[in-house]
Amino acid sequence: MKQLSEKKLIKLINDKYPNAKAVPLSEFYGDDREGIWFRGSENYLDDTRLLFEYYDYNHQCHPKIEEILNKAGWFWEPYDSGTLLAYPQ
Repeated sequence: MKQLSEKKLIKLINDKYPNAKAVPLSEFYGDDREGIWFRGSENYLDDTRLLFEYYDYNHQCHPKIEEILNKAGWFWEPYDSGTLLAYPQ
């Protein structure tokens, strides 16, 4: 899959996993940076795992979200212990 745009990737993620609450990174920083802010970083996705587990498993993103990001040519990183962001590679 070629790299998806911010808008298309947000729609894909939110359609599949509404609890992720993915929004443009510009809503986090208040500027025009490209990326995604997972407003639901501390929510359970669709099972018993959190979207982002900072304190367990060495800062892990939920495998289903990580797979979507990887296929779309994006990567994730923590901003802090409760905030997950994603950026195009």
